[in-house]
Amino acid sequence: MGVDNQEQRGWYQDTIGARLIDAERAELAGILPRLYGYHLVFMGDPGLTSLVRPSLIQHQILIDPEATAALSPLSRCEATLSALPLLSDSVDVVVLNHLLEHISDPHEVLREANRVLIPEGHLVITGFNPISWWGGWHAIQKWRKKVPPEGKMLSPNRLKDWLKLLNFQIVGGRTFCYRPPLRHEGLYEKLSFLDSWGERWCPYWGGAYTLVAVKRVIPLTPIKAKFRLKPKIWEPAPETIPKPTSTVYKKNP
Repeated sequence: MGVDNQEQRGWYQDTIGARLIDAERAELAGILPRLYGYHLVFMGDPGLTSLVRPSLIQHQILIDPEATAALSPLSRCEATLSALPLLSDSVDVVVLNHLLEHISDPHEVLREANRVLIPEGHLVITGFNPISWWGGWHAIQKWRKKVPPEGKMLSPNRLKDWLKLLNFQIVGGRTFCYRPPLRHEGLYEKLSFLDSWGERWCPYWGGAYTLVAVKRVIPLTPIKAKFRLKPKIWEPAPETIPKPTSTVYKKNP
């Protein structure tokens, strides 16, 4: 039995989920202000569009079939995630916030993001690291039907491989949230040393990650054929007519 969207979104407002969002807000605040352009597309929970507020791009669009003005102040577009009603090569930045792990076909979303991005446009992805305390906590939330049951968590390495197949180049991102997702505030604060320890010694064990990729387009430059003379298929025969000699004959008297 499924759960309504309000209950699915509620886990972000939980004590543990709120800590994660605060950490992601800090991460994106260091990424988005460096990405410029005219149009930004956010694909994720409509209640988390404040994550892209640090961006300097003025026109920001939320893609969600059920978004309302009460959930998000961004411009809204009701559309399916695998068929965006946007022109090809028209968007400067696409942000996928915990989206790929909650849908059944993440490849289609990545292909659509690749299609609508301009050449040298940026794709920003956030997700849960399945090999971490937070990945285990997210799996429990899915079992309890607190989050959408579709999809599965993707490791950063697998996602990098998929992006390379789409001609994306990874230019940034890292893992964070090394402390376990504990509700007890005092114990959680005592484990703050795990953030610096994990970032130095176990950088692949962070609970969540960000990836920043650039869409690369290889120009098709026609190669001109080098000019070559056609090989001869025959040779002219040597001249057989004798040339006149310079001998002068005198007439007899």
